[in-house]
Amino acid sequence: MRGFAAWLGMVLLLPMAALCQTQAHIPPGPLVDRSVVVTDHGKHAIVELYISPQTADAWGSDQLGDAVLDIGVQRVFTLGRTSNCGFDLLAVYDDLSREEQRGVNLCRTHAISFDGINATVPPDALGPAHTVTVIDKTAMPIQQMFISPQDAAQWGDDLLSTAAMSVNEQRAIAYHGPCTVDVRVVFANRAAEERRKLDLCAMSTLRIAPGWTTMDIPLGTP
Repeated sequence: MRGFAAWLGMVLLLPMAALCQTQAHIPPGPLVDRSVVVTDHGKHAIVELYISPQTADAWGSDQLGDAVLDIGVQRVFTLGRTSNCGFDLLAVYDDLSREEQRGVNLCRTHAISFDGINATVPPDALGPAHTVTVIDKTAMPIQQMFISPQDAAQWGDDLLSTAAMSVNEQRAIAYHGPCTVDVRVVFANRAAEERRKLDLCAMSTLRIAPGWTTMDIPLGTP
């Protein structure tokens, strides 16, 4: 199911943080081990599920991993020990459509249902397929990676949701969308770097190294 994240990561939506500004801010609650029960009441199985704090600017990792939430099935998702109450949720169905619920107060409710009524298919979900080999030449593992069209307002889904990249590792990353994109990487220490307007059709390798955001040499140089 990992291919769905790459296909659906190019949706042109407002950034999560910007949308949160238009919603009533949900104040924090007690510091507890928070969880939520999610049920699929739609007509399609949920193949990916993202649960992110209301103030986040990216969806983060797929909570389902390699599993699927079938129609009529419910499952408990643990969110860790946190004082956050406000969360956004995104369900991706097996027909490539996706449905969001934003500004959910998980301090007041512990059960969420997705029915597919408001599900939509992103315009770039079935865009051209591309693959680029990414090499981590920094001193820090890469925890997350996002590839987004340069005119998109949201980074989309984490393309490394299955596992982080270790130092000196190289990995083939598949995504759907245009050739010219913006790239964001998040390291294990949560520091993030971005590079804009990269033509990934003109290169087969993307070398993430110190200074890669401003370097003029070809990014595919070993």
